[in-house]
Amino acid sequence: MNEENDDRMEREQILRELESLRKRRAEWETLENQCMVNEETLVLKAEELNERIKELNCMYAISDLVEKEIHVDTMLQRIVEVVPGALRYPGEAGARIRLNCKRYTTKNFSDYTCSGGRPIVVEGRKVGDISVCSRRDQADGQGILAKEKEDLIKAIAERLGRIIERKQAEKALRESEAKYATLVEKARDGIIIVQDYVFKFVNNAMADITGYGREELLGRNFLDVFAPEYRDLLNQRYERRISGEELPHVYEVKVLRKDNSQKHVEVSFGIVNYLDGKPADMAFIRDVSERIEAEEEIRRLAYHDALTGLPNRVLFAEQFVLAQARAQRHREKLAVILLDLDHFKEVNDTLGHTVGDELLKIVADRLRRLVRKEDVVARMGGDEFLVLLQEINDKDDATVIARKIVESLRVTYVIHHHSIDITTSVGIALFPDNGEDMDLLMRKADIAMYRAKEKGRDGFMLFSDGMS
Repeated sequence: MNEENDDRMEREQILRELESLRKRRAEWETLENQCMVNEETLVLKAEELNERIKELNCMYAISDLVEKEIHVDTMLQRIVEVVPGALRYPGEAGARIRLNCKRYTTKNFSDYTCSGGRPIVVEGRKVGDISVCSRRDQADGQGILAKEKEDLIKAIAERLGRIIERKQAEKALRESEAKYATLVEKARDGIIIVQDYVFKFVNNAMADITGYGREELLGRNFLDVFAPEYRDLLNQRYERRISGEELPHVYEVKVLRKDNSQKHVEVSFGIVNYLDGKPADMAFIRDVSERIEAEEEIRRLAYHDALTGLPNRVLFAEQFVLAQARAQRHREKLAVILLDLDHFKEVNDTLGHTVGDELLKIVADRLRRLVRKEDVVARMGGDEFLVLLQEINDKDDATVIARKIVESLRVTYVIHHHSIDITTSVGIALFPDNGEDMDLLMRKADIAMYRAKEKGRDGFMLFSDGMS
């Protein structure tokens, strides 16, 4: 940017000097008309002014070429063609620029009448040179070039050094911007810039995450693409950031897609200067739906039985603690019901575990439908199931459910073309009548269940102290 300003100022300076010289020439022409100076002096002055105007025209033409959107090779070739116009006898002059093993010459350039190259220096390193030739100057016995023309070529060489340095910097910047743009557009994460609450920039990945086109997002309020329950959080973060408050950089929220589906995303915020140098929020939006789903699946497997989908013993214990606290607060009872399937081992041994597993899933589904929403059905393992009845007043409430379980499971099951008749034995322990500890209640329910088996199976028993 500084080099562009320097170029602009140099061109303006050249124009001012040209205008000044033109005025001086007009003054001399006026003096000639008025016969205020002698003819010989006037001719010398006019020649001097004409030579200087040619030099300034040459420098201005070079500056003009620099500003054009043309390839560097084209620019250097045109500069070579401009340079002879600044010499005393343009028609018999030639020029050559050598740069990084490339040559740019006029058609009439001759090494035999070359003035000797002036180095072109970029960042302190010689990268080439510029040379001129002029047969008339040599014939006039003035040396290959007059001294003032040597100064001109030196000035052009210095100018070329600055031009090449600027062009190289512009090329590097363009390449850097192209690499940056490629990275941004090929990034798997969404990248956004938000200023004054609206999207100023979005990449392709953000469009994919939200389901909106890029043009649909630009100018849109950025809060609109997030699920409603997260908008207050993000709005507060935005307002607090504007006030200069230190904030967390990463938020885990949900995106509301165009089709009203939702995606889990991780949003990482940063601050950048954007349009008009004003601060803006730059954020990276990472789709973490697969990770969240995997975590939820791991959590589900940790607390649920893989075969039936019922809670396992770990989750049953957590639910018991909550139910126990509620029962104590409301002076209610709980019932822990333990049951298993009579002669289930024979099903596995004769029909195979595939049939046995299907039977367990059917039993689990029936148990779920037998109890209320607030009750808990869990699988202990094998063919053993647990039921936690909440909000009951006495043992009769528990025995009613136990009887329903026994009667509901006493049916013929048809699995893979096999007819299976099976029954269940059920044991019941009450909180707080039979104890307050879950493990103790489970042991007592187990004792009651085996008493039911001893009495012929296909029934239930309520634990009593005599069973111990």
